[in-house]
Formats: sequence, C-alpha cells, structure tokens
Amino acid sequence: MNCPKCGKEMRTGFLQAGNLVAFNKTRHKLSLNPKDPEDTMIFQKAFSGSDFNGFICKSCGLVVFDYVNVITHR
Repeated sequence: MNCPKCGKEMRTGFLQAGNLVAFNKTRHKLSLNPKDPEDTMIFQKAFSGSDFNGFICKSCGLVVFDYVNVITHR
C-alpha cells in the first residue's frame, strides 16, 4: 500500500495496544470514554490487549489501521 500522505510504500504489520483504545475529537485527560457523539471507543477489554492490522509509513510517520477487525489476546 502506498502512503496517502507522502506516496511512499507503507510497511504492513500490527498496531499493538493495551486494554483501552479510543479516538476522541478532543484530548481527554482523565478518561478515554467517549464524551462527544464523534468520539469512538475502538477497543475496551478489562484484562487483555489488542492487535490491529495496519500499515506504517516510516518516511512521514503515518499509521493506518483497521479498528473493526481487532485481534484480541487471550
């Protein structure tokens, strides 16, 4: 896949995270829980982490990942 930002080749891999991942419209300091209708809780599990299939551009730093198809650790 070519990077949509700079056009260079992206490397495939996994974005690995802890037990809570959110994409919020504004930065939340105390809680990642959605506060705005545009906020998205991507992953929430009490005792496990997560892997997201994705791509990284080592040239410009862009990361693209699929948050619908999460691979959970067991």
